[in-house]
Amino acid sequence: MSEAESRPLPAPPPSKMSPSHKALAGLLGFLLLAKIVEMVLHVPFLTTVQQAVFSWRMTLFIAALALLGSGFAHIVGFPGMWEEGIGVSRKIWLPLAAGIVFGVVLLFADRSSGFATHSAAVAGVPTLALPFRFSVLFQLFAGVCAAILYNLFALAFTVWFVGTLILARRWPSATFWVLALLVSLWEPYMMASQGHGALIRSVHFPAGIWAMLALYYVVDLTATIFIRRFGFTAALVWRLSAVMVWHFAGRL
Repeated sequence: MSEAESRPLPAPPPSKMSPSHKALAGLLGFLLLAKIVEMVLHVPFLTTVQQAVFSWRMTLFIAALALLGSGFAHIVGFPGMWEEGIGVSRKIWLPLAAGIVFGVVLLFADRSSGFATHSAAVAGVPTLALPFRFSVLFQLFAGVCAAILYNLFALAFTVWFVGTLILARRWPSATFWVLALLVSLWEPYMMASQGHGALIRSVHFPAGIWAMLALYYVVDLTATIFIRRFGFTAALVWRLSAVMVWHFAGRL
């Protein structure tokens, strides 16, 4: 055997993209693909809000927030979207199981309070539910957008701005919890304020509406915890599994 034949083969060059960068690229690819599929299918949106969610402007805006949010998350020390040191059970299976269970809670709370019915009335339409074949695409796309906006970007940016720029990384744990509790109010507030608060005024005794808003606060707060401990993928799986069970379990 010659010296050239006995020489070990060189190791393949390392991949330039980390698993977390690949996960981010996949997330951006999903946004683009979903928008293209929506254009091909001509989804019959029921409200201007649904139409705005799927606009090119919103798609590009959310994609930019995903890039910025992942950057801020890296700076403040949150795990990457697919952190190699975190097992799949914690990135996928734990949030999936928790989301399915919580989705059932959302479903029963919605049916008890009439939340979806009142939301549709405020929007001036009989229902917000698209036909099933379109609704799956819309709920997935809207869920991803909401997770990026209300969870990834909102949390990572505020922790970076307050914790890093203002507090110079002092009291990191307390800073996270205070900001997580505050940031998680954003989405329930936006839901409650639609129609200038008409959702709350749409019923005489809105305890059920407030209960649904409180449950959505739990969705957002839990997502921030998942982001800090296991990365954004866990938070996304948690939200999507809860929302998909809520919206589709009742149709089966």
